[in-house]
Amino acid sequence: MHMLVTPMRCRGIALTVKERGRYPAIQGNVMVNSSVSHELGRATNIARIEVGMPLDPDPLPPLMDATLAGMAVTGFVLSGIEYIEGCAYAQSWWCRLR
Repeated sequence: MHMLVTPMRCRGIALTVKERGRYPAIQGNVMVNSSVSHELGRATNIARIEVGMPLDPDPLPPLMDATLAGMAVTGFVLSGIEYIEGCAYAQSWWCRLR
């Protein structure tokens, strides 16, 4: 689903409304698939953002254990865990229509 995506946390710390407003939204295709996570050692829902060609790097780390935290008419929030340099952090993505 083509959306504008804004992360709501930075290394697990919630961003303020002002900080989220200054963050440039990432335009891309939000994909959620069930797959085996090497970090978690089990099957999980993994959310990714595809912005270009299949081999291009993702603009954000994948969201493990992705769940739908909220939904409205114009968008939704996915919440889960991201891994950065081997550390797990809470993360949420605000996904909205372009």
